[in-house]
Amino acid sequence: MGNVLVTDGRQRSTLALVRSLGKKGINITVGEDELPCLASKSKYCRYAFKYPSPIFHPYDFIESLMVELQREKYDLLIPMTDITSCLIAEHKKKLSAFTKIPMVDWEIFNRASDKGEVISLSQKLSLPVPKTYFVRQIDEIIKMAPDFSYPVIIKPRRSKYLIQSGWVNTSVDYAYSLDEITGKLRSFDPFLPLPLIQERIQGPGSGAFFLFNHGEEKAFFFHKRLREKPPSGGVSVLRESIPVHPKMKEYAVRLLKALNWHGVAMVEFKLDEKDNLPKIMEINARFWGSLQLAIDSGVNFPYLLYRMETEGVIDPVTEYKTGIKTRWLMGDLDHLLSRVFKSDKKLNLPKGFPSRLTTLREFLKFSQDNMNYEILIRDDLGPAYFEIKEYVRDIVKSLTSKLLAKSHEPLT
Repeated sequence: MGNVLVTDGRQRSTLALVRSLGKKGINITVGEDELPCLASKSKYCRYAFKYPSPIFHPYDFIESLMVELQREKYDLLIPMTDITSCLIAEHKKKLSAFTKIPMVDWEIFNRASDKGEVISLSQKLSLPVPKTYFVRQIDEIIKMAPDFSYPVIIKPRRSKYLIQSGWVNTSVDYAYSLDEITGKLRSFDPFLPLPLIQERIQGPGSGAFFLFNHGEEKAFFFHKRLREKPPSGGVSVLRESIPVHPKMKEYAVRLLKALNWHGVAMVEFKLDEKDNLPKIMEINARFWGSLQLAIDSGVNFPYLLYRMETEGVIDPVTEYKTGIKTRWLMGDLDHLLSRVFKSDKKLNLPKGFPSRLTTLREFLKFSQDNMNYEILIRDDLGPAYFEIKEYVRDIVKSLTSKLLAKSHEPLT
């Protein structure tokens, strides 16, 4: 019976991994900076430990992992978010003295986490990408401007940066004129590299999910999003397994092979309405939020990863069930509440988006063919009870704050 240490116990993907490996008789230890947490409430969590926040105390977080890895022998250490994956990849050599870490080395991880590097490598491999402009100095924009088609995307090269003062979050932005581009670039954090300027691709986003063993493809999976929160696009709350998209698979495999990839990865695409070609956007070098759907559909990525690392060789998984749905009920409730209480304009909804009444009808379909629930599972109810309690607590806290703010408003 093996032992696995997994980080980020708040994440739904972590809960999926805990259940996946726990059902196989593997002992799971869950780490998080606050306890209890979602995954620690699973009956498959053998032990939970609290570590310093990887966001505010990144190096203390690593030292805490070192202590835990020396306290007990673990077969694997698996990070689950961008931040913990980045920190563990950076310190992989030191941590690997005590356990196996099923991910690429820091140099490859660092390259794959840079959207500019991914675009450059894709171009070298003749893979389709959005038209992208690499800006080293703001003045260069003037020479590039005649080629722009507005609006353009201002895309930071990384989602998160670790600088001396801590982690800096970035976000994608839009610009509708040259003046707007230069203004936003001048206001960009001076400690960070300048962002990419990219054409806007009209079309749905898709992800291709993989497991690789030192450059060799071992498993893959595709799904589509049916509902998201916020409704205009974000985290999927209802998703469905779909057949393989041949071009996406071909492009993703070529890209990951070029990096000699090891472990799991998601390659993100946008399906361009202009030419119907999937354009590579970025690589996520970690497990993804919809992991439970892949497991429900027959691709047990966590267990495949565990066997690959502990046994050395696994047979490739080349088939899975399509038409399987997995629903995150509390996230779907957020989707419904947004539609009921916010206007279409405020939510930036496109024309033809399902009406409020249709949204309510769809929400009330609690039992559907081939549909599973992500958190609410009958034989492991602890996480669902915990999530509902936290959800109600957050609502009460929000309402209390608003009432207090209202009571302190000056009388007119």
